[in-house]
Amino acid sequence: MTGDGGAGAGPRASIETGRLLGRWEDGVAIFRGVPFGAPPVGSWRWRPPRRPDPWDGERPALEFGPAPLQSQPPRDSIIYQVNFNDRRPLMISEDCLYANVWTPEPSRSAALPVMVWLHGGGNRYGHGSQDIHDGRAIAGRGVVVVTLNYRLGALGFLAHPELAAEDEHGASGNYGLLDIVAALTWVRDNIAAFGGDPAKVTVAGNSAGAAHICHLMAAPGTRSLFRAAIGQSAAGIYRAEGPMPDQAAAQEQGMRYAAEFGGRDLAGLRRVSGVELILKGHFGPVVDGRVLVRDTQHVFEAGGQHPVPLLVGSNTDEGSVYTRPGAATDVAARLAADLAAADVAARPAAGFAGVYPTGDPVEAARSARLFTGESRFVYPVWRWATTHAATTGAPTWVYRFARTPPLPAGLDLASPPDGRPGYGVFHTAELPYTGDNLHRLAWPWQDADRELAAAMGDAWARFATHADPNGGTLPVWDVFTGGDTSPVLVFGDTGISRGTTDRLDAMRLLDDLPRPI
Repeated sequence: MTGDGGAGAGPRASIETGRLLGRWEDGVAIFRGVPFGAPPVGSWRWRPPRRPDPWDGERPALEFGPAPLQSQPPRDSIIYQVNFNDRRPLMISEDCLYANVWTPEPSRSAALPVMVWLHGGGNRYGHGSQDIHDGRAIAGRGVVVVTLNYRLGALGFLAHPELAAEDEHGASGNYGLLDIVAALTWVRDNIAAFGGDPAKVTVAGNSAGAAHICHLMAAPGTRSLFRAAIGQSAAGIYRAEGPMPDQAAAQEQGMRYAAEFGGRDLAGLRRVSGVELILKGHFGPVVDGRVLVRDTQHVFEAGGQHPVPLLVGSNTDEGSVYTRPGAATDVAARLAADLAAADVAARPAAGFAGVYPTGDPVEAARSARLFTGESRFVYPVWRWATTHAATTGAPTWVYRFARTPPLPAGLDLASPPDGRPGYGVFHTAELPYTGDNLHRLAWPWQDADRELAAAMGDAWARFATHADPNGGTLPVWDVFTGGDTSPVLVFGDTGISRGTTDRLDAMRLLDDLPRPI
Protein backbone atom coordinates (compact mmCIF):
# COMPACT_ATOMS: atom_id res chain seq x y z
CA MET A 1 0.00 0.00 0.00
CA THR A 2 1.33 3.47 -0.83
CA GLY A 3 0.40 6.96 0.28
CA ASP A 4 -1.22 7.92 3.57
CA GLY A 5 -4.40 6.00 2.82
CA GLY A 6 -6.32 7.85 5.52
CA ALA A 7 -6.52 6.99 9.21
CA GLY A 8 -8.92 4.10 8.68
CA ALA A 9 -6.60 2.46 6.13
CA GLY A 10 -3.48 2.84 8.24
CA PRO A 11 -1.43 -0.13 9.46
CA ARG A 12 -2.14 -1.43 12.92
CA ALA A 13 -0.13 -3.25 15.57
CA SER A 14 -1.10 -4.67 18.93
CA ILE A 15 1.69 -4.61 21.54
CA GLU A 16 1.86 -5.30 25.28
CA THR A 17 0.62 -1.85 26.27
CA GLY A 18 -2.18 -1.47 23.72
CA ARG A 19 -3.16 -1.06 20.09
CA LEU A 20 -1.41 1.32 17.69
CA LEU A 21 -2.45 3.02 14.47
CA GLY A 22 0.35 3.94 12.09
CA ARG A 23 0.61 5.38 8.58
CA TRP A 24 1.66 3.97 5.20
CA GLU A 25 4.29 6.03 3.43
CA ASP A 26 5.97 4.90 0.20
CA GLY A 27 4.90 1.32 0.79
CA VAL A 28 6.34 1.22 4.33
CA ALA A 29 4.31 1.17 7.52
CA ILE A 30 5.53 3.77 10.02
CA PHE A 31 4.67 3.92 13.71
CA ARG A 32 5.99 7.10 15.34
CA GLY A 33 6.24 8.14 18.97
CA VAL A 34 5.64 4.74 20.57
CA PRO A 35 6.48 4.83 24.30
CA PHE A 36 8.96 2.20 25.45
CA GLY A 37 9.36 3.70 28.93
CA ALA A 38 7.32 5.74 31.38
CA PRO A 39 8.20 9.45 31.59
CA PRO A 40 11.42 9.80 33.70
CA VAL A 41 10.22 12.99 35.37
CA GLY A 42 9.79 14.34 38.91
CA SER A 43 10.95 11.79 41.46
CA TRP A 44 11.78 9.43 38.57
CA ARG A 45 14.50 11.72 37.27
CA TRP A 46 17.82 9.83 37.54
CA ARG A 47 16.21 6.46 38.00
CA PRO A 48 16.22 3.42 35.71
CA PRO A 49 13.41 3.52 33.17
CA ARG A 50 10.09 1.87 33.98
CA ARG A 51 7.66 0.08 31.70
CA PRO A 52 5.14 2.46 30.09
CA ASP A 53 1.56 2.46 31.27
CA PRO A 54 -1.00 0.70 29.05
CA TRP A 55 -3.69 2.68 27.25
CA ASP A 56 -7.27 2.01 26.30
CA GLY A 57 -8.47 1.96 22.73
CA GLU A 58 -6.27 2.66 19.75
CA ARG A 59 -3.34 5.05 20.14
CA PRO A 60 -2.39 7.08 17.04
CA ALA A 61 1.31 6.60 16.29
CA LEU A 62 1.41 9.27 13.59
CA GLU A 63 3.75 11.90 15.06
CA PHE A 64 7.20 11.67 16.60
CA GLY A 65 7.45 11.99 20.36
CA PRO A 66 9.48 14.79 21.95
CA ALA A 67 13.26 14.66 21.68
CA PRO A 68 15.35 14.53 24.88
CA LEU A 69 16.17 17.82 26.54
CA GLN A 70 19.23 19.30 24.84
CA SER A 71 20.80 22.56 23.86
CA GLN A 72 21.24 23.30 20.18
CA PRO A 73 24.72 23.04 18.68
CA PRO A 74 26.07 26.23 17.08
CA ARG A 75 24.24 26.91 13.83
CA ASP A 76 27.51 27.86 12.11
CA SER A 77 28.80 24.32 12.62
CA ILE A 78 28.97 21.74 9.85
CA ILE A 79 27.90 19.05 12.32
CA TYR A 80 24.73 21.05 13.00
CA GLN A 81 23.99 21.30 9.29
CA VAL A 82 24.42 17.57 8.77
CA ASN A 83 22.69 16.20 11.85
CA PHE A 84 20.23 18.91 12.76
CA ASN A 85 18.89 20.17 9.45
CA ASP A 86 15.26 19.23 10.06
CA ARG A 87 12.95 22.01 9.03
CA ARG A 88 10.28 21.37 11.65
CA PRO A 89 10.58 22.89 15.15
CA LEU A 90 12.32 20.58 17.59
CA MET A 91 10.06 19.64 20.49
CA ILE A 92 12.12 18.66 23.56
CA SER A 93 11.03 17.26 26.91
CA GLU A 94 12.18 15.13 29.82
CA ASP A 95 9.29 12.90 28.77
CA CYS A 96 11.32 11.51 25.86
CA LEU A 97 11.38 7.71 25.95
CA TYR A 98 9.82 7.04 22.56
CA ALA A 99 10.68 4.73 19.67
CA ASN A 100 9.79 4.83 15.98
CA VAL A 101 9.29 1.78 13.77
CA TRP A 102 9.48 1.40 9.97
CA THR A 103 8.32 -1.96 8.63
CA PRO A 104 7.52 -3.28 5.16
CA GLU A 105 5.16 -5.92 6.52
CA PRO A 106 3.46 -5.32 9.89
CA SER A 107 2.41 -8.93 10.32
CA ARG A 108 3.33 -11.32 13.12
CA SER A 109 4.05 -13.99 10.53
CA ALA A 110 6.68 -11.92 8.67
CA ALA A 111 9.65 -12.68 10.98
CA LEU A 112 11.84 -10.02 9.34
CA PRO A 113 15.34 -9.01 10.52
CA VAL A 114 15.49 -5.91 12.71
CA MET A 115 17.92 -2.99 12.86
CA VAL A 116 17.84 -0.82 15.98
CA TRP A 117 19.58 2.51 15.31
CA LEU A 118 21.27 4.60 18.04
CA HIS A 119 21.86 8.25 17.20
CA GLY A 120 25.08 10.12 17.95
CA GLY A 121 25.68 13.61 19.31
CA GLY A 122 28.26 13.20 22.05
CA ASN A 123 25.58 12.36 24.67
CA ARG A 124 24.53 16.00 24.43
CA TYR A 125 22.53 16.28 21.21
CA GLY A 126 20.44 14.20 18.84
CA HIS A 127 17.27 12.13 18.78
CA GLY A 128 15.76 9.17 17.00
CA SER A 129 13.42 11.22 14.81
CA GLN A 130 16.08 13.21 12.93
CA ASP A 131 15.50 13.14 9.17
CA ILE A 132 19.00 11.76 8.63
CA HIS A 133 17.99 8.60 10.54
CA ASP A 134 14.76 7.96 8.62
CA GLY A 135 14.35 4.21 8.26
CA ARG A 136 12.20 4.06 5.14
CA ALA A 137 14.94 3.14 2.66
CA ILE A 138 16.36 0.30 4.78
CA ALA A 139 12.85 -0.96 5.59
CA GLY A 140 12.16 -1.07 1.87
CA ARG A 141 14.94 -3.69 1.69
CA GLY A 142 13.03 -6.05 3.98
CA VAL A 143 14.33 -4.94 7.39
CA VAL A 144 12.29 -3.60 10.30
CA VAL A 145 14.02 -0.40 11.48
CA VAL A 146 13.69 1.04 14.98
CA THR A 147 15.05 4.41 16.14
CA LEU A 148 14.82 5.68 19.70
CA ASN A 149 15.62 8.44 22.15
CA TYR A 150 17.71 8.17 25.29
CA ARG A 151 18.34 10.71 28.05
CA LEU A 152 21.26 13.06 27.39
CA GLY A 153 23.72 15.16 29.35
CA ALA A 154 23.43 15.24 33.12
CA LEU A 155 19.90 13.86 32.91
CA GLY A 156 21.23 10.76 31.20
CA PHE A 157 24.58 10.15 32.86
CA LEU A 158 24.96 11.95 36.21
CA ALA A 159 26.45 9.86 39.01
CA HIS A 160 26.08 11.03 42.62
CA PRO A 161 26.48 9.47 46.08
CA GLU A 162 22.82 10.05 46.94
CA LEU A 163 21.74 8.35 43.74
CA ALA A 164 23.85 5.33 44.64
CA ALA A 165 22.45 5.34 48.18
CA GLU A 166 18.85 5.11 46.98
CA ASP A 167 19.60 2.42 44.37
CA GLU A 168 19.19 -1.25 45.25
CA HIS A 169 22.46 -2.06 43.46
CA GLY A 170 24.37 0.92 44.88
CA ALA A 171 24.74 2.16 41.30
CA SER A 172 24.50 5.62 39.80
CA GLY A 173 24.93 7.04 36.31
CA ASN A 174 24.27 5.44 32.91
CA TYR A 175 20.54 6.30 32.84
CA GLY A 176 20.79 7.00 29.12
CA LEU A 177 22.45 3.62 28.59
CA LEU A 178 19.71 1.99 30.67
CA ASP A 179 17.17 3.69 28.40
CA ILE A 180 18.79 1.95 25.43
CA VAL A 181 18.66 -1.40 27.24
CA ALA A 182 14.98 -0.76 28.03
CA ALA A 183 14.32 0.02 24.36
CA LEU A 184 16.06 -3.19 23.26
CA THR A 185 14.02 -5.12 25.83
CA TRP A 186 10.89 -3.50 24.40
CA VAL A 187 12.00 -4.58 20.92
CA ARG A 188 12.50 -8.15 22.12
CA ASP A 189 9.03 -8.25 23.66
CA ASN A 190 7.06 -6.34 21.01
CA ILE A 191 8.80 -6.29 17.62
CA ALA A 192 6.93 -9.36 16.35
CA ALA A 193 3.78 -7.22 16.26
CA PHE A 194 5.51 -5.06 13.63
CA GLY A 195 6.73 -8.01 11.56
CA GLY A 196 10.16 -8.34 13.18
CA ASP A 197 11.98 -11.37 14.50
CA PRO A 198 13.29 -10.73 18.05
CA ALA A 199 16.02 -13.33 17.46
CA LYS A 200 17.42 -11.35 14.50
CA VAL A 201 18.20 -7.93 16.00
CA THR A 202 21.21 -5.91 14.85
CA VAL A 203 22.18 -2.82 16.86
CA ALA A 204 23.69 -0.04 14.78
CA GLY A 205 24.84 3.48 15.55
CA ASN A 206 27.09 6.40 14.76
CA SER A 207 29.52 8.33 16.98
CA ALA A 208 28.21 8.25 20.57
CA GLY A 209 25.66 5.68 19.42
CA ALA A 210 28.49 3.44 18.20
CA ALA A 211 30.32 3.85 21.51
CA HIS A 212 27.15 2.78 23.34
CA ILE A 213 27.02 -0.35 21.18
CA CYS A 214 30.58 -1.14 22.23
CA HIS A 215 29.49 -0.81 25.87
CA LEU A 216 26.41 -2.96 25.27
CA MET A 217 28.67 -5.68 23.89
CA ALA A 218 30.55 -5.60 27.21
CA ALA A 219 27.43 -5.51 29.41
CA PRO A 220 26.68 -8.94 30.93
CA GLY A 221 22.91 -8.48 30.89
CA THR A 222 22.36 -7.59 27.23
CA ARG A 223 23.44 -10.73 25.39
CA SER A 224 19.91 -11.90 24.63
CA LEU A 225 18.97 -8.56 23.07
CA PHE A 226 20.96 -8.55 19.80
CA ARG A 227 22.83 -10.91 17.50
CA ALA A 228 25.04 -8.51 15.47
CA ALA A 229 26.41 -4.97 15.71
CA ILE A 230 27.38 -2.03 13.47
CA GLY A 231 29.54 0.82 14.79
CA GLN A 232 30.29 3.94 12.76
CA SER A 233 33.10 6.37 13.65
CA ALA A 234 33.49 5.83 17.40
CA ALA A 235 34.13 3.16 20.03
CA GLY A 236 33.84 2.77 23.78
CA ILE A 237 37.41 1.51 24.21
CA TYR A 238 40.88 3.07 23.91
CA ARG A 239 39.28 6.48 24.21
CA ALA A 240 41.37 9.63 23.92
CA GLU A 241 40.04 10.79 27.31
CA GLY A 242 41.38 7.69 29.04
CA PRO A 243 39.75 4.89 31.07
CA MET A 244 36.08 4.93 32.01
CA PRO A 245 35.36 6.56 35.37
CA ASP A 246 34.56 4.16 38.19
CA GLN A 247 31.83 4.99 40.72
CA ALA A 248 34.16 6.93 43.01
CA ALA A 249 35.42 9.17 40.20
CA ALA A 250 31.98 9.54 38.62
CA GLN A 251 30.32 10.46 41.91
CA GLU A 252 33.07 12.98 42.63
CA GLN A 253 32.31 14.59 39.27
CA GLY A 254 28.63 14.56 40.22
CA MET A 255 29.38 16.40 43.45
CA ARG A 256 31.33 19.05 41.54
CA TYR A 257 28.37 19.37 39.20
CA ALA A 258 25.97 19.78 42.15
CA ALA A 259 28.22 22.53 43.49
CA GLU A 260 27.37 24.56 40.39
CA PHE A 261 23.79 24.58 41.68
CA GLY A 262 24.73 25.68 45.16
CA GLY A 263 25.63 22.21 46.41
CA ARG A 264 22.02 21.12 46.42
CA ASP A 265 21.12 17.67 47.65
CA LEU A 266 19.38 15.17 45.40
CA ALA A 267 15.89 16.38 46.26
CA GLY A 268 16.98 19.91 45.42
CA LEU A 269 18.52 18.85 42.13
CA ARG A 270 15.29 17.09 41.20
CA ARG A 271 13.49 20.41 41.60
CA VAL A 272 15.85 22.24 39.24
CA SER A 273 14.53 22.79 35.73
CA GLY A 274 15.75 20.09 33.39
CA VAL A 275 16.65 22.79 30.86
CA GLU A 276 19.08 24.29 33.37
CA LEU A 277 20.60 20.91 34.12
CA ILE A 278 21.45 20.02 30.53
CA LEU A 279 23.24 23.31 29.91
CA LYS A 280 26.11 22.40 32.22
CA GLY A 281 28.70 19.63 32.20
CA HIS A 282 29.73 16.89 29.81
CA PHE A 283 28.81 13.36 30.83
CA GLY A 284 29.02 9.84 29.46
CA PRO A 285 28.98 6.17 30.46
CA VAL A 286 30.71 5.06 33.66
CA VAL A 287 31.34 1.78 35.46
CA ASP A 288 28.11 1.78 37.43
CA GLY A 289 27.98 -1.76 38.83
CA ARG A 290 24.58 -2.38 37.27
CA VAL A 291 24.78 -2.39 33.48
CA LEU A 292 28.58 -1.99 33.22
CA VAL A 293 30.41 -3.92 35.90
CA ARG A 294 33.93 -3.46 34.46
CA ASP A 295 35.65 -0.97 32.19
CA THR A 296 34.56 -1.90 28.68
CA GLN A 297 38.16 -1.90 27.48
CA HIS A 298 39.14 -4.51 30.07
CA VAL A 299 36.18 -6.69 29.07
CA PHE A 300 37.28 -6.63 25.42
CA GLU A 301 40.92 -7.30 26.25
CA ALA A 302 39.87 -10.38 28.21
CA GLY A 303 37.51 -11.57 25.46
CA GLY A 304 34.49 -11.25 27.73
CA GLN A 305 32.33 -9.27 25.32
CA HIS A 306 29.33 -10.58 23.38
CA PRO A 307 31.03 -12.43 20.47
CA VAL A 308 28.69 -11.15 17.79
CA PRO A 309 29.46 -10.47 14.13
CA LEU A 310 30.70 -6.88 13.96
CA LEU A 311 30.86 -4.29 11.17
CA VAL A 312 32.73 -1.05 11.95
CA GLY A 313 34.49 1.77 10.16
CA SER A 314 35.39 5.45 10.06
CA ASN A 315 35.82 8.41 7.72
CA THR A 316 39.03 9.84 6.29
CA ASP A 317 38.63 13.37 7.70
CA GLU A 318 37.11 12.66 11.11
CA GLY A 319 39.08 15.48 12.71
CA SER A 320 38.22 18.30 10.33
CA VAL A 321 35.29 19.59 12.39
CA TYR A 322 37.02 19.33 15.75
CA THR A 323 40.64 20.28 15.21
CA ARG A 324 42.16 22.74 17.63
CA PRO A 325 44.99 24.73 16.02
CA GLY A 326 48.33 23.43 17.24
CA ALA A 327 46.92 20.16 18.56
CA ALA A 328 49.61 17.91 17.11
CA THR A 329 52.47 20.24 18.09
CA ASP A 330 51.15 20.52 21.64
CA VAL A 331 50.80 16.77 22.07
CA ALA A 332 54.28 16.14 20.65
CA ALA A 333 55.80 18.66 23.07
CA ARG A 334 53.91 17.20 26.03
CA LEU A 335 54.89 13.68 25.08
CA ALA A 336 58.58 14.60 24.81
CA ALA A 337 58.44 16.35 28.19
CA ASP A 338 56.66 13.42 29.87
CA LEU A 339 59.15 10.92 28.48
CA ALA A 340 62.09 13.07 29.51
CA ALA A 341 60.70 13.46 33.04
CA ALA A 342 60.20 9.71 33.27
CA ASP A 343 63.75 9.14 31.99
CA VAL A 344 62.64 6.58 29.39
CA ALA A 345 63.50 6.08 25.75
CA ALA A 346 61.96 8.66 23.45
CA ARG A 347 60.87 6.23 20.72
CA PRO A 348 57.18 7.32 20.82
CA ALA A 349 58.22 10.96 20.62
CA ALA A 350 60.46 10.28 17.63
CA GLY A 351 57.73 8.21 16.03
CA PHE A 352 55.23 10.99 16.59
CA ALA A 353 57.39 13.41 14.61
CA GLY A 354 57.46 10.99 11.69
CA VAL A 355 53.73 10.21 11.66
CA TYR A 356 52.52 13.73 12.49
CA PRO A 357 55.21 16.10 11.11
CA THR A 358 55.06 19.70 12.31
CA GLY A 359 57.94 21.27 10.40
CA ASP A 360 56.04 24.31 9.12
CA PRO A 361 52.65 25.90 9.94
CA VAL A 362 50.74 24.26 7.10
CA GLU A 363 52.26 20.84 7.83
CA ALA A 364 51.56 21.24 11.54
CA ALA A 365 47.92 22.19 10.86
CA ARG A 366 47.42 19.18 8.63
CA SER A 367 48.98 16.91 11.24
CA ALA A 368 46.72 18.42 13.90
CA ARG A 369 43.71 17.57 11.77
CA LEU A 370 44.94 14.01 11.26
CA PHE A 371 45.88 13.52 14.90
CA THR A 372 42.52 14.81 16.16
CA GLY A 373 40.56 12.52 13.89
CA GLU A 374 42.72 9.47 14.38
CA SER A 375 43.10 9.70 18.15
CA ARG A 376 39.39 10.42 18.79
CA PHE A 377 37.69 8.29 16.17
CA VAL A 378 39.77 6.23 13.73
CA TYR A 379 42.14 4.55 16.18
CA PRO A 380 39.45 3.52 18.72
CA VAL A 381 37.41 1.96 15.89
CA TRP A 382 40.48 0.14 14.55
CA ARG A 383 41.30 -1.08 18.05
CA TRP A 384 37.65 -2.17 18.57
CA ALA A 385 37.80 -4.32 15.44
CA THR A 386 41.30 -5.64 16.17
CA THR A 387 40.54 -6.56 19.79
CA HIS A 388 37.17 -8.13 19.00
CA ALA A 389 38.58 -10.29 16.22
CA ALA A 390 41.60 -11.32 18.30
CA THR A 391 39.84 -12.17 21.56
CA THR A 392 36.63 -13.80 20.28
CA GLY A 393 37.32 -14.89 16.70
CA ALA A 394 33.93 -13.45 15.77
CA PRO A 395 33.67 -12.37 12.12
CA THR A 396 34.50 -8.69 11.84
CA TRP A 397 34.37 -6.40 8.83
CA VAL A 398 35.94 -2.94 8.56
CA TYR A 399 35.17 -0.17 6.08
CA ARG A 400 36.74 3.17 5.30
CA PHE A 401 34.45 5.91 4.00
CA ALA A 402 36.38 8.19 1.64
CA ARG A 403 33.71 9.93 -0.43
CA THR A 404 33.65 13.72 -0.04
CA PRO A 405 30.00 14.78 0.02
CA PRO A 406 29.08 17.60 -2.38
CA LEU A 407 28.11 20.31 0.09
CA PRO A 408 25.84 23.03 -1.30
CA ALA A 409 26.96 26.62 -1.53
CA GLY A 410 26.88 28.29 1.87
CA LEU A 411 26.93 25.05 3.85
CA ASP A 412 30.70 24.55 3.87
CA LEU A 413 30.90 27.53 6.16
CA ALA A 414 34.64 27.90 6.59
CA SER A 415 37.85 26.14 5.67
CA PRO A 416 39.89 24.56 8.45
CA PRO A 417 43.21 26.37 8.96
CA ASP A 418 45.39 23.76 7.29
CA GLY A 419 45.54 24.95 3.72
CA ARG A 420 42.92 22.45 2.55
CA PRO A 421 39.53 23.60 1.27
CA GLY A 422 36.46 22.51 3.16
CA TYR A 423 36.00 19.73 5.65
CA GLY A 424 36.60 16.73 3.38
CA VAL A 425 35.06 13.45 4.53
CA PHE A 426 34.06 14.87 7.90
CA HIS A 427 32.66 13.13 10.98
CA THR A 428 29.07 11.97 10.13
CA ALA A 429 29.65 12.35 6.36
CA GLU A 430 28.70 8.69 5.85
CA LEU A 431 25.25 8.95 7.45
CA PRO A 432 23.24 9.91 4.33
CA TYR A 433 24.90 7.00 2.50
CA THR A 434 24.62 4.15 5.01
CA GLY A 435 20.90 4.84 5.44
CA ASP A 436 20.46 5.57 1.70
CA ASN A 437 18.95 8.91 2.73
CA LEU A 438 20.53 11.35 0.28
CA HIS A 439 17.07 12.65 -0.59
CA ARG A 440 16.71 13.91 2.98
CA LEU A 441 19.34 16.57 2.30
CA ALA A 442 18.98 19.15 -0.47
CA TRP A 443 22.59 18.83 -1.60
CA PRO A 444 23.88 18.66 -5.19
CA TRP A 445 24.18 14.89 -5.23
CA GLN A 446 25.74 13.22 -8.24
CA ASP A 447 25.03 9.82 -9.76
CA ALA A 448 28.18 8.50 -8.07
CA ASP A 449 26.74 9.49 -4.67
CA ARG A 450 23.43 7.78 -5.42
CA GLU A 451 25.17 4.60 -6.55
CA LEU A 452 27.35 4.57 -3.44
CA ALA A 453 24.38 5.16 -1.13
CA ALA A 454 22.42 2.36 -2.80
CA ALA A 455 25.35 -0.04 -2.40
CA MET A 456 25.95 0.91 1.24
CA GLY A 457 22.26 0.72 2.10
CA ASP A 458 22.15 -2.73 0.51
CA ALA A 459 25.24 -3.87 2.46
CA TRP A 460 23.93 -2.60 5.79
CA ALA A 461 20.56 -4.28 5.14
CA ARG A 462 22.31 -7.55 4.18
CA PHE A 463 24.33 -7.43 7.38
CA ALA A 464 21.12 -7.01 9.39
CA THR A 465 19.59 -9.91 7.46
CA HIS A 466 22.48 -12.39 7.31
CA ALA A 467 25.09 -11.02 9.79
CA ASP A 468 27.37 -10.71 6.74
CA PRO A 469 27.54 -7.68 4.40
CA ASN A 470 28.77 -9.57 1.33
CA GLY A 471 26.74 -9.87 -1.85
CA GLY A 472 25.08 -7.67 -4.41
CA THR A 473 27.45 -5.48 -6.41
CA LEU A 474 30.14 -5.31 -3.69
CA PRO A 475 33.64 -6.61 -4.23
CA VAL A 476 34.43 -9.49 -1.91
CA TRP A 477 34.60 -8.04 1.60
CA ASP A 478 37.01 -10.23 3.55
CA VAL A 479 36.90 -10.47 7.32
CA PHE A 480 39.29 -8.29 9.29
CA THR A 481 42.09 -9.92 11.23
CA GLY A 482 44.07 -6.96 12.57
CA GLY A 483 47.31 -7.84 10.79
CA ASP A 484 49.49 -5.49 8.77
CA THR A 485 47.58 -6.26 5.57
CA SER A 486 44.18 -6.81 7.14
CA PRO A 487 41.45 -6.11 4.56
CA VAL A 488 39.06 -3.19 4.63
CA LEU A 489 36.48 -2.12 2.07
CA VAL A 490 36.84 1.46 0.82
CA PHE A 491 33.75 3.44 -0.16
CA GLY A 492 35.43 6.27 -2.03
CA ASP A 493 35.29 8.99 -4.65
CA THR A 494 35.96 6.53 -7.45
CA GLY A 495 33.65 3.78 -6.24
CA ILE A 496 34.08 0.77 -3.98
CA SER A 497 37.40 -1.04 -3.76
CA ARG A 498 39.27 -3.51 -1.60
CA GLY A 499 42.07 -2.10 0.53
CA THR A 500 43.99 -2.49 3.75
CA THR A 501 44.25 -0.48 6.96
CA ASP A 502 45.08 3.13 6.11
CA ARG A 503 47.94 4.84 8.00
CA LEU A 504 48.83 1.72 9.94
CA ASP A 505 51.94 3.54 11.25
CA ALA A 506 49.64 6.01 12.98
CA MET A 507 47.56 3.19 14.49
CA ARG A 508 50.71 1.51 15.84
CA LEU A 509 51.98 4.79 17.23
CA LEU A 510 48.68 5.51 18.99
CA ASP A 511 48.86 2.02 20.44
CA ASP A 512 52.19 2.98 22.05
CA LEU A 513 51.27 6.43 23.35
CA PRO A 514 50.51 6.78 27.06
CA ARG A 515 46.82 7.33 27.85
CA PRO A 516 45.12 9.70 27.92
CA ILE A 517 46.48 11.27 24.75
